[in-house]
Amino acid sequence: MEMNERKNGPRILFITSHWPLAPAYGAQQRVLHIARILKRFGDLSLVLVPTDQETEATSQRTRQEFDVRRVIRPVVAPRLSLASIPQRLKHEFDPTYLQTDPFVASEGDRAALVKLVNQHDIVWVHTIRTANWFRCYRWPNSVLDADDIQSRTHQSVADSSRSLGTRLVNLRRTWIWRRHESHFKYRFDAVTVCSEEDRDYFGMAERTYVLPNGSNALLVPPRSYTEPPRVGFIGNCDFMPNREGLQWFIREIWPGIKRQMPTLSLRLVGRGSDSGVAKLGPDIVGLGWVEDPGNEIASWSVMIVPIKVGGGTRVKVAEGFARKCPIVATKLGAFGYGVQNGEEILLADRAEDFASSCLRVLKNPKLGEDIAQRAHTRFLREWTWEACENPIRKAIQQCGRRGAIIQGPSTETVSGTSKVLTYEQ
Repeated sequence: MEMNERKNGPRILFITSHWPLAPAYGAQQRVLHIARILKRFGDLSLVLVPTDQETEATSQRTRQEFDVRRVIRPVVAPRLSLASIPQRLKHEFDPTYLQTDPFVASEGDRAALVKLVNQHDIVWVHTIRTANWFRCYRWPNSVLDADDIQSRTHQSVADSSRSLGTRLVNLRRTWIWRRHESHFKYRFDAVTVCSEEDRDYFGMAERTYVLPNGSNALLVPPRSYTEPPRVGFIGNCDFMPNREGLQWFIREIWPGIKRQMPTLSLRLVGRGSDSGVAKLGPDIVGLGWVEDPGNEIASWSVMIVPIKVGGGTRVKVAEGFARKCPIVATKLGAFGYGVQNGEEILLADRAEDFASSCLRVLKNPKLGEDIAQRAHTRFLREWTWEACENPIRKAIQQCGRRGAIIQGPSTETVSGTSKVLTYEQ
């Protein structure tokens, strides 16, 4: 059926666990800019499902810019016990089983969400985790933004772990999530992902749209290299992939770089950077969250992205490109951007190669400037948030063609119709 067009376009409901106007971090930036683009296409309302308590300032800023219809606080779901054999078998083998996360929405909140969904033409859900909290299988008239692919995250943990037990556990989780992801084509009318690689991975290319993680086209301050020179990292250091990547860099790479350039300092920007991780090595400065990191990044000779595990793509890469800061990253850290080693970035997975790449830029600033300029040119063409408008439009059009009316929270799947399937836990 065609979208129910109104004077101001379709009524769009955006469901996300992130406050759009929270202090900046990767997922928050994606949510904020998707929401701003969605407002151009219709009447946008938000349902926020945060697991952390927001500040009053965050709430006020968000409500000033967006129509926040409801804030839902998910609760911790009961853990599966050894006695619940049927539930455990469903968890392991049933791809329609929805208790995939420690959180769940209450019955009252679930009913309230269904009512709101019925009042809107399009539903945009950020992450499968958030969708599953409501125990709804089929989401008619829906777009799923799958910016962090769970099976790829677990596969990367398995690939990078030295522990046989950890590898086996994460290979099992990869298999379970791969089966869940194979049902996205039944659950949602369209899916958005961060890269062409992720689009190919899902196997539903005709209904999957690439919505790359990006950054704003910034007024870039002049590079202000300091003496001694600085290496920099930006990201939430409480987030496991960032924390573990930094630990690997500090323990296995930083000492070798310091031996060749003893006065060098490592600067960390982001939540949690001013606590434990900054104490793991010498000359490491944790600055915590910085509202505008532009001048700080302008003082870095090189930005590092030493990510070893994770799914999706890293917003910090786009920000580095936007700010003309040369980047050294692992292949996973730069995943999804389609960049070439030595062209827009330097890539290295082994500790000694990562150290060598950092030293190349540190000892040859002209090399870093040339790499950063090529990356910035391509960023302006492909990775600004404005470049996301067209795929968002296509995703909305797709789910408007395929969607159906949502039913109540306790209905069953009926052959040939599109209804919500809710599992009572």
